[in-house]
Amino acid sequence: MHRHDERGIALVLALFLVSALSVLGASLMFLAQTETNSSMNYRMMSQVRYAAEAGVQKASNFLLDPAQFPTPTAADLLSVNCVRTVSPVTCLKGGVQQPVVLSASAAKASNYPVAAVQTAFSAAGQGTMAGGNSTLTYNSSATLMGLQVFDSYGGGQGVTATWQLTGDGGLVGYSKATVEILAMVETPKVAASSYAAFATANTCGALTFQGNVAIDSYDSTNLTGATAPTYSGAGGDVGTNGNLTVGGHVNVGGNLYTPRTGVGACVDGAVDALTESGSAAVDGSITKLPGAVAYPSPTLPGPSALPSVAISSPGAGTCALLGLTALNCSVAGSTITITGTNLTLPSVSLSAHTNIVITASSPAAQINFNSLSLSGGSTIGVAATSPTQGALIGIVGKNPDGTAIATPVDFTGGTYAAVTGCATCSAYDASMLQIVYGGTGQVNMTGNSGAAATVYAPNAAFTLSGTADIFGSVLAQTIDNTGNANIHYDRRLQHDFYVVGHPIMGTFNWKRF
Repeated sequence: MHRHDERGIALVLALFLVSALSVLGASLMFLAQTETNSSMNYRMMSQVRYAAEAGVQKASNFLLDPAQFPTPTAADLLSVNCVRTVSPVTCLKGGVQQPVVLSASAAKASNYPVAAVQTAFSAAGQGTMAGGNSTLTYNSSATLMGLQVFDSYGGGQGVTATWQLTGDGGLVGYSKATVEILAMVETPKVAASSYAAFATANTCGALTFQGNVAIDSYDSTNLTGATAPTYSGAGGDVGTNGNLTVGGHVNVGGNLYTPRTGVGACVDGAVDALTESGSAAVDGSITKLPGAVAYPSPTLPGPSALPSVAISSPGAGTCALLGLTALNCSVAGSTITITGTNLTLPSVSLSAHTNIVITASSPAAQINFNSLSLSGGSTIGVAATSPTQGALIGIVGKNPDGTAIATPVDFTGGTYAAVTGCATCSAYDASMLQIVYGGTGQVNMTGNSGAAATVYAPNAAFTLSGTADIFGSVLAQTIDNTGNANIHYDRRLQHDFYVVGHPIMGTFNWKRF
């Protein structure tokens, strides 16, 4: 019987096991190395992404902080060499229309009509930052995608812009570690007159209604002549950056908009949203605004150098006293008719049923007064031929020597007159007459001064009392309505008047190279 020699098989098996263990150990080493590399790549990608975000933030800071940077202006971009009807907006460079670009990146050429702005952007839009033991780099560029120009509520020109921002982030020593982020910065055009009354002050009682007062709304869009509107509580909204105080028999038909919260007694330093007493109430809800609403001060010319004029019996020399000629002024009986597009008159006081009629135009005719006072049944009104026309009464609020007038608007014994000369216009169309004032003085509309108009005085103290209603809207720093005058908000104002809104940043996208 033959036996096989099996000596040495254990060594062979041991070698196989050692080889298998070696392969397994090597695999574990490679796996650990892969995890380490993956973690390192993720850390590097996160770092360069944050660097790219820093570039975007630097670009947005440049565009939105005029106190720190020489930011782009409308004057730079509204020249004949720029075309704003295309996207992106283009300006002439080297004889060719090219997109408007501010660049702090060597990879993207700049094209901005003012060299100083481009130089400042290049300095502000790039840099380095520490990331642990590494050094991160960032740069940015901004491309103007859209530019819109409109007549701003309160006078002057409004400009809204949409910029596409690009931020590139990198890591020193790693040429392939690059991330690009795209974002949009848009300055919107927003409705300027969305409230029956809005007080810009952030104090207690910034908006005060006492007595027998109703706040509601109507829509004059489809009204003509003296046809009376139909009122609705909905839409009769009010707003303030501070507190609304109501008492007596006040009924606010709409909502209260304010960045404040809470109901009850208001205390300076801890301003709440609403203080109610008596049978006063807000029918709608309290809607919290994300922050204080800032309305731009209107742009008005300097004061007329002529002395103040008191008119109780207009005559042949009245126009000359106002600094006007026969081309833009005429007198018929007790009525003074003014025609023009941008005229500045001295302080005018009307009494004894004297009337001023402003000839409307499109865009709205702007007639400026150093100050305006109505008493003794005097009126100021508008003559139009179409509902698309209007008139803007600018109140400069200064004397010829530049000193401020304490009460630049005083309609204690006067009123507005209904629109004349236009069969298709409505006597309740609040868009046809604007009263605009940028100073900090007092605006008095007491007595029976009421009609369809909008009042835009974001820095002034506005007082309303008496029995005549206001059809339209009132915007002032503080609003005090302590009589029996109702405010009826004309909802057509929501799509007739606009201002430049707060810039909005969003639409983030990113990619890795």
